[in-house]
This record gives sequence, C-alpha cells and structure tokens, in this order.
Amino acid sequence: MRFLLVLAALASMAACQRTPEQQEADALRSDASQRGAAIENKANAEADRLQQQASDLENQAAQAGGMTAERLRIRANALNQESKVVRRQAGMQADAIKEDADARIKASKSR
Repeated sequence: MRFLLVLAALASMAACQRTPEQQEADALRSDASQRGAAIENKANAEADRLQQQASDLENQAAQAGGMTAERLRIRANALNQESKVVRRQAGMQADAIKEDADARIKASKSR
C-alpha cells in the first residue's frame, strides 16, 4: 500500500514538471492574455465614457425639444454606435494577439 502511495506521488510530481518549451508556451499565452485584457479594459473605459456622453446628450434632448432635441439624439446615437465599435475593435485586437501567440507556439513546436 505504501509503495502505491509513493508511486502515485512520484507520478503526480513527474506530471507537474513542464518542459522549457511548455513553460515558454505558457508564458507566451499568459502574456498574450494579459495584453489582450489590457486592450479590452482600456476600450471598455473609453466605451463607457462615450455611453455616458450619449446619456447626457439624451437627457439634454429630453429637456430641449424641437430640432435641437433631434440633433442631440442623433449625436447620442452616434456616440452609442461608436462605443460598440470601440468594444468590437478591442475584442478583435485581443483575439489577434492571442492568435499570434498560438501561431508562434505552433511554429516553435515545428522546429
């Protein structure tokens, strides 16, 4: 019984050891993930700012009425659309960074 316990412990320790290539791949993935998250966080902050501006314009439009209100609503709509584009662009950039890291990892494995 003790032998099996020691054998299981040794097997689990061996499974936890990572080769230098695996460690490098993990580091590349982690770096890519962090860079992507930073881009998305920055974009989310910008998009939130744009949406707040849009909300302020909508409130002004509600008070203004008439053609001024229509112009303010158009601006608010444009800011809301821009915030969506900012988020989508950041997501695409983050995905591209992660895909680049995966491609580098695959290329290094094929060498």
